[in-house]
Amino acid sequence: MKRRVCVIVLIGCLGPIDLYASELSDQTPELNDQAPDLNRPPDLHNQPNEWSGRIAAGLIETDNVERTATDPMSDTIEEVSADVALHEQTRRLDADVLSNLQYLNFAHDIYPHEVVGNFIGSSTFAVLPKEFEWVALDNFGQQQLDPTTAVTPINLENINYFSTGPDLLIALSPLVHAQVSARFSNVYYQTSDLNNNRGDASVALVRSLSATSNVSLNVAAGRILYDDSAANPDYTTQEAYLRYDAQGARSKLAVDLGYDEVTGLSSTGAGPLVHVDATRVLSPASRLDLSFGQDISDTSNLLRQLQGLNGLAVNATYLQRADDPFINRYARAAWDFDRNRTFVNFDVAVYQERHLEDSSLNQVRTQSDVSVRRNLAPALTASVGASYARGTFTASAASYRNLSASAGLDWRIGRHLDVRTEYDRFDQRGDVMTNQYTENRIGVTVGWQVDSTRLPGTIERNGNAFPGL
Repeated sequence: MKRRVCVIVLIGCLGPIDLYASELSDQTPELNDQAPDLNRPPDLHNQPNEWSGRIAAGLIETDNVERTATDPMSDTIEEVSADVALHEQTRRLDADVLSNLQYLNFAHDIYPHEVVGNFIGSSTFAVLPKEFEWVALDNFGQQQLDPTTAVTPINLENINYFSTGPDLLIALSPLVHAQVSARFSNVYYQTSDLNNNRGDASVALVRSLSATSNVSLNVAAGRILYDDSAANPDYTTQEAYLRYDAQGARSKLAVDLGYDEVTGLSSTGAGPLVHVDATRVLSPASRLDLSFGQDISDTSNLLRQLQGLNGLAVNATYLQRADDPFINRYARAAWDFDRNRTFVNFDVAVYQERHLEDSSLNQVRTQSDVSVRRNLAPALTASVGASYARGTFTASAASYRNLSASAGLDWRIGRHLDVRTEYDRFDQRGDVMTNQYTENRIGVTVGWQVDSTRLPGTIERNGNAFPGL
């Protein structure tokens, strides 16, 4: 079976619906229908080569920029955003870009100007096709500094997780091959003293059961070394699991079953490793995605997991500042309907963290989202959405309930130019006053759109497609 390699560079950000936490976000192309392997790029090989994007500028008016329970302050926020989707496949190289970045400038200087968002990226280059590949991955996002305080720019910090290393592919027989991988990673935190370097190694023995299914035995180990190891103890992770994956005309399934553990801390954690991810095409217009599992994770790996499961719709309040690993349990179901002029998305998810060192950070998060988009005319699109989220922490002062709603219109002027207007409402109730607020926003942006699709394996120059590398 022919093997193809992939380079992916993905950029993401908070949309205008919530410039702090992206509680609601526009639907974006999913990076992967299955839960991601954090050491490899998602499988996007079957997509056509595509370049599309929107560069926009506008204003947001808010009646509670500080998100306080009393004495709200209004403000005008200038924004410049960049939404980009790219897939470029050649003989040796695939490239994918997904972007929704925002530059924000607060008129009253309540907060400093900033660039906010998520960046999801991975790259693989076939140095020797089917034998030796080089992989690079990057994930960028934000986490909340204090869960007892509403999400604002002063209560967020950026995280960047970069990883790179080789994959060695060894054919043992026509149906069996081995893969040996090594990764060096650097995790950067904007404010916290959690910067760390990581080394990971893994070995997989893969057996093809058919043209569309495989089974593999996987073992891996990693070492996390903090820059400030006196305040943040270093630790080691190990895991071993069996993987089964299959893809049919209408269904995809991936199952991991195994065991993982953490050593080097005062509290040693170990337990089952389970990932189950399934996609079913119910009809030409609808699809159902199911994911659930358990593993040992940390904040930076949770960022990568959430971005893989949810695309760019990552809520910053999902991530909290912590230097210890935790037992991570999750379950998510999503349904998409896309036919003619109507698109509907509904998803519900629950996430649980049980920390090995600091039990006060234990939490359970649930969230349900629904969004509807309707093309009213060839040049006019309307959208509405709502989201309900609830976080329950061991430290009860951090618990909250959030209800968000939005409505927007997009008017396409000509081939490339458009105007978007949007209204957003946020209503959060927490166990302490610092975590309670209501906020209304109205935003208007003028944007420039580009959309180009070509056959895989070609590049474009001056409007013409040519074979790639």
